[in-house]
Amino acid sequence: MAIDMSQFFQVFFEETEELLTEKEKLLLAIDVADPSMDDIDAIFRAAHSIKGGAATFGLTDMTEVTHILESLLDKIRKGEMSLTAEHVDVFLSANDILRMLRDGHRDGAAVDQDAVNEVLVRLASLSEKAASQPSLPPPNRPQVAPLPELL
Repeated sequence: MAIDMSQFFQVFFEETEELLTEKEKLLLAIDVADPSMDDIDAIFRAAHSIKGGAATFGLTDMTEVTHILESLLDKIRKGEMSLTAEHVDVFLSANDILRMLRDGHRDGAAVDQDAVNEVLVRLASLSEKAASQPSLPPPNRPQVAPLPELL
């Protein structure tokens, strides 16, 4: 019995749109000077989910973009680099590229490979800057009281 993979692709494409929309909303509202770690975590999770789905379906172009994006967001989450306006700009551009790639895979829409390459270069440049920066203090996260020990 053959499995119709189109239904799984459709779910991935719909979920990707929801994640890209949420990521875009968070990026447009983020305070670069004092970003909410909850928002950074949500943006990271969206990129991570898109990367995982793209990898599952063998969509290597989407996986490549989200892999670099996810790595940068993880550095910000861990306090290894500060969020800048340049990050937000490139992350929003990467969102547009991911939508274009998704449309290419889903609908056969044209993909501007030069635009894809430009975003990859910009993401890689941010990664190189991060590697050359000294570590920052860990992000300010609320402390959670330890649970009492059970007898």
